Amino acid sequence: MPNERGFLPREFKDNRSTVHGLVLAAFLFGGVIGGTAGRFDWGNGFFYDLAVAMNASRSANSETHTAIIAIDAESLSSGSLSAIPRTLMQPVLAEALNTLLEARAKAVGFDILLSYSGNRWQPDHDKPLIRALYEGRGRVVLGRSSNSLPAAPFVAALGFDRESLGAMELLPSPDGIYRLVNDRTMLVGGEGVPSLVAATLANAGRDMPSAIALGDGRAAFSLPVYGLSDLLSCADTAPGLLREAFENRIVFIGSWLDEEDRKRSVTRFVRPDPDTVLPETGPEGCALSPIAVSASDGTLPGVLLHALAAEAVMADRIIRTVDWPYLVLLASLVTALGVFASLLLSPGYSLPLGGALAALIWGLSCALFTGMIWLPPAAPMIGILSGTLFVFPVRFLNERARRHGIHRAFRQYLAPEMVERILRDPSQLHLGGEVRELTVLFCDMRGFTAFSERMADRPEELVRILNRLLTVLTEPILKHGGTVDKYMGDAVMAFWNAPIPNPEHARHAVAAALDMLVAVERLNEEIFAGEPHSKAEGEGFRIGIGIHTGAAIVGNMGSEQRFDYTAVGDTVNLASRLEAQCKTFGADLIVSEDTIRQTAGRQAAGLAVLELDEVLVRGREARIGIFAVTGGPEKAETAEFIRLRERHARFLEFCRHGATIKAQQLGLELTRENPSLGPFYKSKIGGAEAGSGEKSVPIMR
Repeated sequence: MPNERGFLPREFKDNRSTVHGLVLAAFLFGGVIGGTAGRFDWGNGFFYDLAVAMNASRSANSETHTAIIAIDAESLSSGSLSAIPRTLMQPVLAEALNTLLEARAKAVGFDILLSYSGNRWQPDHDKPLIRALYEGRGRVVLGRSSNSLPAAPFVAALGFDRESLGAMELLPSPDGIYRLVNDRTMLVGGEGVPSLVAATLANAGRDMPSAIALGDGRAAFSLPVYGLSDLLSCADTAPGLLREAFENRIVFIGSWLDEEDRKRSVTRFVRPDPDTVLPETGPEGCALSPIAVSASDGTLPGVLLHALAAEAVMADRIIRTVDWPYLVLLASLVTALGVFASLLLSPGYSLPLGGALAALIWGLSCALFTGMIWLPPAAPMIGILSGTLFVFPVRFLNERARRHGIHRAFRQYLAPEMVERILRDPSQLHLGGEVRELTVLFCDMRGFTAFSERMADRPEELVRILNRLLTVLTEPILKHGGTVDKYMGDAVMAFWNAPIPNPEHARHAVAAALDMLVAVERLNEEIFAGEPHSKAEGEGFRIGIGIHTGAAIVGNMGSEQRFDYTAVGDTVNLASRLEAQCKTFGADLIVSEDTIRQTAGRQAAGLAVLELDEVLVRGREARIGIFAVTGGPEKAETAEFIRLRERHARFLEFCRHGATIKAQQLGLELTRENPSLGPFYKSKIGGAEAGSGEKSVPIMR
């Protein structure tokens, strides 16, 4: 606190230049923060979304200027549309366009890429749509992408007008949330083309600013959205109703499917008003009922974002961001204020004051937002807090610690050779991949769910055991030269032959899997050492492992902000499916025929292997052989296993040739001798009893 001898504390009385330097440095630092923090960077996006949610309680305008025709699942499965492929819907779209034009829609924008000409399939297939586009010139905009145009006949029908095509791409903020809709999209060659919203607004006689911030949270749930099938059902029976719904409106046509074009937007914190009732209309023999907008997962259809941007322009509700110079000045002032306060006050006073000032800035930002003005609060808030806390050295140390943690994380998940390669050449950390033959392993733990339920009152102990379990599973993978791709709860994915080539990747993967089984047995003995009856009662951890060898894409994948070294492709999916079959067949380790072939041929010399079946994989035409590996060379050479393998092979022959009684007798004997494979033998016996033989092939989903 200031003392009686002056305004400054005693330690600064004789060193005013230091105080002036600190305040000046803080002022400049705040300016740097204000200048470098963009509209939606440095946490501003999160605060913006909160402001949208806080202001969404205001009732939306009853009068709207935009509508949407949704290509939804109900429309695609209704009536005649269910028999039409999406690529051949040109006549349907022509009818919809003619209906909207007759209803006097101000402009129509297609948020779909009509890149395929149906004339290639059937002559004159596109004729209705071409005619509709020609008659709607000046009111119709077709969607394009940055590297693809609609089919030439459609572009020609619109007269090659520059404002008849609009780029559909929307660019997310750095955190992946879609908040801005730009008026232009830059092509690879540097040329700028109008966005879909800008072109549609131009056809409606309105100009679009360079960027529109989506900020009306309630409008997302109040804009009228109608299904394509509902529009078509009213085309002939209710022209008056359609005119009432679409006259002088901008209409966008786009996908409304859950699996297509869903984007996380500013409404991620907004939920529809449960008291809102959407009117249902259809007095003239049609069913023009608005579709409710679902945002349960925080996403919205992309076409709705286009419509919201157009609605903001048409309703003159454009959010304006505080200009950059004012933001720089504010950030500089509050940062200097934070430093000055920390010099005058003890931490017990300066810290609460800094927090209060940061809250005040956030309150000011929310207050201005109600007047359609956005003050990005992150820069001044960061300035006041950093100035108060003197965080410069702390940030530096934290950054060093974070880098060290990332280095340690690489060593945890990747083979040591990969870590050393990255250290020598950091440029390898970029997006991209290559096709390479991999052996992929999936491992999932059995019984962990039940175990976790019993330890629900001891979460710390549960986490400790889980970490211990994942550790003993990871050690064999790294020991045999594998790369741990990811941990998925109590599951592990790993692969071999990348990033470092490994000619014997299949053999090493199987060897690692066998070591993992042994490691889990040892862990069970360690954990349940004080519970002598636990094994008999079926407790303890078991794992199921699936391994497949094949071509996959491997490399750094993800976004520009964050990516991982991983593998994707059919090989990865098949390995995961094999792991899932462990429960079905009762085996701990199931490998594909391709992996067996690469280890030591189909007979898998040196491994205790039992053939299970030939299965069909959904999405594949050819069958694939799957095998259970029960041990390594030591077990494979024992007389007991050799006898088991011979009787197992004889059992499969009985099943395949319809020897039902013999298969049943031998299967029951094998079940008693090998209880773990009991589910497999029982399933085969059932197939033999049904007379399936070779006719019925199991399908692996």
